[in-house]
Amino acid sequence: MKEDAHLLLDFRQERDVIFLTLDDGEVLELAAGSVPKELPDIGGSISSPLLAELKLAAERKKVARRILTILGRRMVPVARVRKKMAEEEFSEAAVDAVLEQMSQQGLYSDRIFAGAYCRDCLATRAVGRRYLESKLWSKQVPSHIAREVVAENLDEETEVELANRAARWKWKRFAGRVDRKAEEKVARYLVGRGFPVGVTWKAVRSNMPHGDDEENTGELF
Repeated sequence: MKEDAHLLLDFRQERDVIFLTLDDGEVLELAAGSVPKELPDIGGSISSPLLAELKLAAERKKVARRILTILGRRMVPVARVRKKMAEEEFSEAAVDAVLEQMSQQGLYSDRIFAGAYCRDCLATRAVGRRYLESKLWSKQVPSHIAREVVAENLDEETEVELANRAARWKWKRFAGRVDRKAEEKVARYLVGRGFPVGVTWKAVRSNMPHGDDEENTGELF
């Protein structure tokens, strides 16, 4: 046997997991689908290149399990997952491979995270597209993905409805005189919530109070 080769002492399968025992006592845990075709029979030798491939496959298994544990608590940005994996000293190659596979299977990706974030945010807040995009950018979601996902989750008509809701909420809490300065104050609030300037001013003026008979409907903002 070559000096750089190892012997395969045991091969055991439990459901979709393969356990390989090497002659140095190391046990590699792999997903069944990642076992190389050139794996020798028990007692056969494993070359250094094949061993490196097996160890990378075993690391991918650990990475996948760790990522699923993180996501089991709550959905987080891909950038945060990458940072966590780097802190735990997993190789970039293993992390990239797992994230790519999860993306292809529709389990987890920047796009999936962004969609979940938009839905959660819009369920409790009246905000515009720019607000959502800015939040996603701050979480290191690529800009083109952020724009596409926000557009998918917030169309123009709904954005106008939300701007009106935000304007009504702000006007009902405005205690001062209803004048130009008041309009500008409400407008600044809407712009800060990510609504376009044109949509903002229409919402401000169409929802401006004209008397004391306005009721607080308790709408989400």
